[in-house]
Amino acid sequence: MTQMQNLRIFYPFLVPFISSSEIHWLYILSALLLALIVYKLGLSQQDKQVNLREYLFPKAVYSHPSAIAEYKYYFLSSLLEIFVILPVILSLPNLANIISHYLTEITYVTTPFLITHPQWYHYVMLSIFVALAGDLAYYCYHYLAHRSSFFWEFHKVHHSADVLTPMTVYRSHPFDLLLSMSVATVMLGFTTGIWIYLFGNEVSHLSIYGVDWEIFLFYLTGANLRHSHIWLNYPYAVSHVLMSPAQHHIHHSVEPKHYDKNFGYILSFWDWIFGTLYVPRNYEKLSFGLANGESNLFNNPINLLVQPFKSIWQSYKQQISK
Repeated sequence: MTQMQNLRIFYPFLVPFISSSEIHWLYILSALLLALIVYKLGLSQQDKQVNLREYLFPKAVYSHPSAIAEYKYYFLSSLLEIFVILPVILSLPNLANIISHYLTEITYVTTPFLITHPQWYHYVMLSIFVALAGDLAYYCYHYLAHRSSFFWEFHKVHHSADVLTPMTVYRSHPFDLLLSMSVATVMLGFTTGIWIYLFGNEVSHLSIYGVDWEIFLFYLTGANLRHSHIWLNYPYAVSHVLMSPAQHHIHHSVEPKHYDKNFGYILSFWDWIFGTLYVPRNYEKLSFGLANGESNLFNNPINLLVQPFKSIWQSYKQQISK
């Protein structure tokens, strides 16, 4: 292996120091501070009798067998991501330039609406456009992952968590991750290509700390509470635009009325537009995981990786035996 490949072996240990990682130490710290505010103000409507340490780090959650399994799985999934997923994604063609070039060829026009406004205006407009396109891409794949029986078998790995911790974000099957990143890459490449053709490519979109601005702000303002035991709900009107941690808890719920709700990532208005939004009015006590004890099939790192293939094979055998 090359020196770079040797360094990649240590990737799971470096993730808390990579700014694009959701569990970067700064984002974890900001989530803890937000949880402290929720606790002090009594906004969670959860048990007020527990002390602060028990509230922030309940043993029943962080020592749960489901949580232990995902701690172990994290190292396996991280290595698969850095050695397999990212190289595949980076090898995808630069669709933005291809689309822009193709549109120029068929119209014989280059940048018909070239922006002559100040550079900061172009920065802001492109950044907003990319943020909306990226969030819509996430919604589309997430919807597909729940509605397609084939994709659901892989996405099911993420939903097999009986408790939610910040590490649950890494409880994703490599195939599920590959599909979601591919869909996002294609949709963003296509839409950005149209933008480049129409308005030019004089500047890139805004970033903070080396991360797209909307992702940085999302991570900094409590994204880790989406996968946690802490209930934080936004005002009813705000919840129609921004996806609250509580709404993502609803997405993980095993209650039938919560099935296929709240697919959004940062924004919830895609769910509002397409009829999949669920906004809780008050605190709802939830159970997570898969119905009918199916979560038990994902009780260790190896099963988290191979169980989807087992289920697909069993379904195939049942189909051909009919």
